[in-house]
Amino acid sequence: MRLTTITLGAAGLVTLLGSTSALAAPPAATRDITQVPAGTYRLDPLHSKVTWAVDHYGFSTYQGQFTAASGTLALAEDPTRSQLTIQIPLDQVVTGSALDEHLAGDDFFDVAVNPIATFRSTRITLAGDNQATIEGQLTLNGQTHPLTLDATFNRAAVYPYDDTYRLGFDADAEMRRSDWGIDFLLPKGSDGMGISDRVALEIEAEFTPAH
Repeated sequence: MRLTTITLGAAGLVTLLGSTSALAAPPAATRDITQVPAGTYRLDPLHSKVTWAVDHYGFSTYQGQFTAASGTLALAEDPTRSQLTIQIPLDQVVTGSALDEHLAGDDFFDVAVNPIATFRSTRITLAGDNQATIEGQLTLNGQTHPLTLDATFNRAAVYPYDDTYRLGFDADAEMRRSDWGIDFLLPKGSDGMGISDRVALEIEAEFTPAH
């Protein structure tokens, strides 16, 4: 009887260890957002940024970036019920020139008064396994107005550099800065000389599980 008890205990231990290993295994790589485990994911600021572009007096398409963003993606079992919140510190605007200081001033972002821009999703609509329209509210310059992102889910997989499971997205959006009260050097007159009201946004974002 004792031998039987020991044998059964060993079998149970093997089963338990096997189940634990299965639970500990990282999720399989996928390009289908519906196959990603639900949970809370945090934005990785090292691999995320917002690139903006405006027309500069018709001479060029001038670009800059916002870095050091933070935020969370609360991914639901039904991805359309997920919640996305992103905060962007406006003093982290990067152009590679002395314009950084001007953009941070009261002609543009006025970071001394409104240092953070925040986007909060209000509705997510899927189009296939990896495309989505993310409608939300953008708070910028003390004003809140709708902004829509056209997003692509690139993949979820284990990042081999540090063995961290992560999700990757790209998104595009377009806004008119005057809607948020940023109207310095808007084009005037028949020649349209100035800095365009239209601002094109390109977003790259990677998320890792929150712990």
